[in-house]
Amino acid sequence: MITLSIILAIVITSSIFIIRNLIIKNERLEDFISKQSEAINQCDQRLKQLDDKNVFYADDQIGFFFKEVEKIQEALNEFTLK
Repeated sequence: MITLSIILAIVITSSIFIIRNLIIKNERLEDFISKQSEAINQCDQRLKQLDDKNVFYADDQIGFFFKEVEKIQEALNEFTLK
């Protein structure tokens, strides 16, 4: 009975340590995702601010590049926190 109690105590102690470490890693990842989402939102706002008068969109040579940048930004917007 004593050996069972010792084994149970070791298992519980190690489980607490493992769970604590997993929680810390999870919080770090949440912070990283939050920062990435903020960066994507800032890029989206800046892109809209740059072409608020559709100057880049109307130009043929720059317009093609700008359309591609907008497509990339739209793809990135799918990864933001909602």
